[in-house]
Amino acid sequence: MNPTACGTGGEGRSDPLAIDPEVIQFTVIRGDGDWRVLRDGRNSGQFDFSVDAIESALVRATTLIDKGARVEVFVQDAAGQLRQVDPVGGEVLH
Repeated sequence: MNPTACGTGGEGRSDPLAIDPEVIQFTVIRGDGDWRVLRDGRNSGQFDFSVDAIESALVRATTLIDKGARVEVFVQDAAGQLRQVDPVGGEVLH
């Protein structure tokens, strides 16, 4: 048996909510009467309207992408589910 065949390279990948340290995540969620932008799970801005929060997340994401970073953007939908959004075009991916 090859001891390296069972390496740890895939740890954390089975959890879809696990944060990949090489990917910056922006998440737009509904707060207590406002909309919040989280960057890697930490508060990064509060807005009165969802459109403003989404725009802020997308602008920040594209700025980082232009600098070579890997970025993911998620937006909470009306049912409370997180939907992944194309950080460049703004379209819902799934």
